[in-house]
Amino acid sequence: MRMSFRIAIAGKGGVGKSTIAALLIRALHERSGKVIMAVDADPNSNLGEKLGMKVEHTIGELREDLLKNADNIPAGQSKQEYVELQMKLATVEGEGIDLLTMGRQEGPGCYCFINNILRTFLDMAMDEYDYVVIDNEAGMEHLSRRTTKRMDRLMIVADPTKVGLETALRIKSLASSMGVEVGATALIVNQIKAPLGPELRGIIEKGNFDRTFTLPFDVEVEEFAIRGRSLHELHGSDTLYLQVKELVATLVR
Repeated sequence: MRMSFRIAIAGKGGVGKSTIAALLIRALHERSGKVIMAVDADPNSNLGEKLGMKVEHTIGELREDLLKNADNIPAGQSKQEYVELQMKLATVEGEGIDLLTMGRQEGPGCYCFINNILRTFLDMAMDEYDYVVIDNEAGMEHLSRRTTKRMDRLMIVADPTKVGLETALRIKSLASSMGVEVGATALIVNQIKAPLGPELRGIIEKGNFDRTFTLPFDVEVEEFAIRGRSLHELHGSDTLYLQVKELVATLVR
């Protein structure tokens, strides 16, 4: 049975998590030559914008529609078939990337049956790709609900501050408590402007990550974020992008 190589990226807001996710997806496609499945699992969905892809529908909207209109599924279609079709319609196809956006979290009501269907088909969809990159929120709510049963790599992005690094350690601990299979963990210390001092290095050591990467603050990437430009327009020789490409080289099988 074909199984995808799954990379989950997490981190608190403001650390450049989705930026790193977008650059990693671009670099992974360029290196592997494969179509990458990108899953935006952050309720504050902006991965599509960073990838230059327009999102029309989300899984959250599909879930709400199923809850409200469970009895109005077209004749001759099972709920499973309907969900599979709608998930395909919600997938945005781009150049070397297919994007699925999870969207809003659950509102009031019972979603157990719907979530079981969604999990089944999301896992099936993921395994149609060689590589899957999941951009999570800090609390990793979607993972805690078993949106995916396993991660080959869990990459936690932090800024170079005491609070930022301690938050990264808590996210790693949270992931361990979920019972999701994790192959290896990595810490990405992002937006570095000066060498890390002994206190910050000490916090990193406490995390016992399998790998640690440091990435520089990048003025051009910051300008792209301010202007809302797609990171696929970023020059291939950009300093941050080149370092993300080196990081990807350690991931590709």
